[in-house]
Amino acid sequence: MSGLVEDSAEHKAIRESVSGIVARYGPEYFLERGRSGQGIEELWKDLGASGLLGVHLPEEYGGGGGGMAEAVVVVEELAANGMPMLIWVISPAICGSILAHHGSEEMKREWLPDLADGSRKMAFGLTEPDAGSNSHKVATTARRTAAGWKISGSKYYISAVDQADALLVVAKDAEQSTPEKSALSLFVVPTNSPGLQLQKIETSIVSPDGQFTVFLDDVEV
Repeated sequence: MSGLVEDSAEHKAIRESVSGIVARYGPEYFLERGRSGQGIEELWKDLGASGLLGVHLPEEYGGGGGGMAEAVVVVEELAANGMPMLIWVISPAICGSILAHHGSEEMKREWLPDLADGSRKMAFGLTEPDAGSNSHKVATTARRTAAGWKISGSKYYISAVDQADALLVVAKDAEQSTPEKSALSLFVVPTNSPGLQLQKIETSIVSPDGQFTVFLDDVEV
């Protein structure tokens, strides 16, 4: 037994691969980058090139074809080596898994290979000032337009969105929602979209993964 899962031969090989990569950076790397406000792009690229970011994603979209148990092994081994990478949990694990299960074919082909190899990242926009992570109370709203949707609202304590190419936003559908029940949808919103703004939240945690308030003012998707 090792950590949260019982290691198979494959899990052991994954742990060894992770350990071999992070050993090249040393135990102070993550803390130094967090204290200085620098990124960890070199490590991220190495993890992507080794197949460790997309180990759980479908093979037909550039992943390793494993499951969440394999993803847990990667995250756990990174943390055990002093590198608790929240962006790993968010971008390939949360966002990647949601897209793999619920995204359109076009969306899967556009995003999953890049999330798997580390060339692009995606943040997850659920929590709000008055809702926390209770999706039933989300106030951010999407309204249909002739060209697609417009999204307005705010998100709170959104991790590593400054590193991300897009934000996977949880929003309620203005047409389908009622006072008693919100009809929720997920939208991939590029972080360079007009009307999307970030404001950093200062925290006491030393990490390259910062926290942000995200404002969406009629952001078109």
